[in-house]
Amino acid sequence: MRQVLQARQSGQTVVRTVPAPTCPPGGVLVHNAFSVISSGTERARVQLSQKSLLGKARERPDLVRAVWERARRDGARATMRVVQQRLAEETPVGYSCAGTVVEVGEHARGLLPGDLVACAGGTANHAELVAVPANLCARVPAAVPLSSASVTTIAAVALHAVRLAGAQLGSRVAVIGCGLVGQIALRLLRAAGAETFAIDIDPGRAERARAGGADHALGVQNTTAEQIKTLTGAGVDAVIVAAAAQRTDPLLLACEIARDRGEVVLVGAVPIEFPRAALYDKELRFRVSRSYGPGRYDAEYEERGLDYPIGYVRWTEQRNMEAVLQLQARGLLSLEDLVEVVPVEQAVDAYARLTDGPGAQPRGALVLSYAGADGPAPSAGVEAAPSVAAPALTSRAHNGTGAAPAGENGAALPARAHPVPKVGTGRSPVRVGLIGPGGFAGRALIPALTAAGADLTIVGGGGGPSAAGAVRSGAFRATAPDAAAVIADPHVDAVVICTRHADHAQLTADALTAGKHVFCEKPVALTTEERDLVMDAARAAPGILMVGFNRRFSPLLRETREFLAAPGSPMTLAYRVSAGAVAPDHWVHDLAQGGGRALGEGCHFVDSMSFIEGSPVLEVHAYGRGPEARPVQAYDNLVVSLTFADRGVASLVYVADGSPRLPKERLEGFCAERTAVLDDYSRLDLHDGGRHHRRRAPGQDKGHRQEIAAFLDAVRTGRPPTGLAEIDNVTLASLAIVESLRTGQPVRLTD
Repeated sequence: MRQVLQARQSGQTVVRTVPAPTCPPGGVLVHNAFSVISSGTERARVQLSQKSLLGKARERPDLVRAVWERARRDGARATMRVVQQRLAEETPVGYSCAGTVVEVGEHARGLLPGDLVACAGGTANHAELVAVPANLCARVPAAVPLSSASVTTIAAVALHAVRLAGAQLGSRVAVIGCGLVGQIALRLLRAAGAETFAIDIDPGRAERARAGGADHALGVQNTTAEQIKTLTGAGVDAVIVAAAAQRTDPLLLACEIARDRGEVVLVGAVPIEFPRAALYDKELRFRVSRSYGPGRYDAEYEERGLDYPIGYVRWTEQRNMEAVLQLQARGLLSLEDLVEVVPVEQAVDAYARLTDGPGAQPRGALVLSYAGADGPAPSAGVEAAPSVAAPALTSRAHNGTGAAPAGENGAALPARAHPVPKVGTGRSPVRVGLIGPGGFAGRALIPALTAAGADLTIVGGGGGPSAAGAVRSGAFRATAPDAAAVIADPHVDAVVICTRHADHAQLTADALTAGKHVFCEKPVALTTEERDLVMDAARAAPGILMVGFNRRFSPLLRETREFLAAPGSPMTLAYRVSAGAVAPDHWVHDLAQGGGRALGEGCHFVDSMSFIEGSPVLEVHAYGRGPEARPVQAYDNLVVSLTFADRGVASLVYVADGSPRLPKERLEGFCAERTAVLDDYSRLDLHDGGRHHRRRAPGQDKGHRQEIAAFLDAVRTGRPPTGLAEIDNVTLASLAIVESLRTGQPVRLTD
């Protein structure tokens, strides 16, 4: 499908052919007819992208602080790689569109294939196909043209601001800034029976607002406040500031023209600074309007489809969208004259108009139109990426039988049903298919695969733009339409899975059952049922399974293990992780999607200590704390005690609330009068009696490259570096952390 993308570093807009998204369980797949270029929001984004690094830093000091803190924690070299990767990305744009539902997710309610819908949010992009949560879709009445319906999201932004202004029949309301949002706000106010005042620094835009129904039009000048007072006597009841400005002038003007105890609502992009007197003298009420209404940025509402009861929240963002469409259907709101339609092939020129000066800028909404599902052949400015189609997989894991050879630590392992397939002879390149080419894959796995000599054959799954970008960069040779096509590709020897955690188990089982070797990023399972699915598939399949526990491949951790090893002497280990906070609405906290940080990342440290100990975990007891609104299983301030089969003991202290200035990881090990202290995988201190040795790595090395090299070597030789028994034990121990948090009791591993 065709999609409009924008380069982070340069702001350049391109139209590319990328894999289509899949339908989300709680949403719908929509074939777009039209999508809107938001002149204000997207112009600001383009202008920011076009600035130099120094200009970007001045514009977004918050991001500069985040980069600085990351550099302190992870090192300057690793942080620079992340920054460079982010700047090199081309990202989707657009957040308001309309089209036809072509597929409905299993958990979505109220929508059917064939429904015409208006869509909102971060996935309602400029693309032929978009996957949108159900709560961010609204049915389009038959009387409303889809080109006008595509403006629904932006109109809902204006409507929410109008609601916050408290406009009533007979109210006098001024709108400062007569761009698209301002124009729509004025029309909504007019429909509500308010007397409206259109104010803009460009008198021509104010006059266009009057042509659209505003009662008064004023250009901004020194006498504007006096003009308003002359027209109203006491000032207006409310002011909606819909302007974009670098200075506070629009807010100061709003304070001047508002009446005593009036309302000021900010919906535009203006610095928020007021002299005290401007608010105090009139006891003004100031509010910032947040997007389309209640529900915005709430993952429970937007992503998981939990609606707010209408008796408590009358106007959610979805109900605001529906109201805009109903007003159009009833003839109370017209948007058709604000719409200028251009074909998606001309998107590059359309975006150029946003920054080409006042004369070239659109007077209303630039709306991109799309052809049929297949669309015409790409034309000038539309770049295609190679793709490979394959049938979807429906396979499930099955049980295997056989003798039990010894694993890495001597534990019995069920034999595979078939000998492990080897790839070629000698050092033949392993043909790799990657599922989920996101940020981590780009930073860590793809460079490691390239360095190890893998043949990067095909990429798919995750976001279509990221897969297409991996081909454009030269990393991969072709894109797949979806994850199933990567697994089914007959030219792929090994599948690397780097999606969100919820998909790991099923994709791993499917790939193993299809006869592929599998590298799955941790964790491999979020539930015991998923663990059973994966282990059954791994024991029966001819290919090897390796999980992304990279730290066990770090040279300094391996030296720690060798130094502490003393036959017959159990170890005492203490692992402190200052992990830092993650945004409360991040998917990793969602037990269904990410499993919580205790499982999603804690498994790393369980594996590291199990690897050093050289013995399986027998018992787990976890204690935790976190926000009361979060399930206990998702707590991310933890103390975990582990007991091993050889009587060794270990503790994991995982902290989200610590200072970001503290290095992330510190491991201390004690055994047979020896002590090892590993600081953040960059320094190792070894104490043996009265002797002290120090090792320093050239940079932080957590073992990613060595891990991938070991996986590819295992594919060639059929000898996996980590036994299934170890993978299974670490998975069970990690799941036991979550269970112990839930029950408050120790959990003994019996499998």
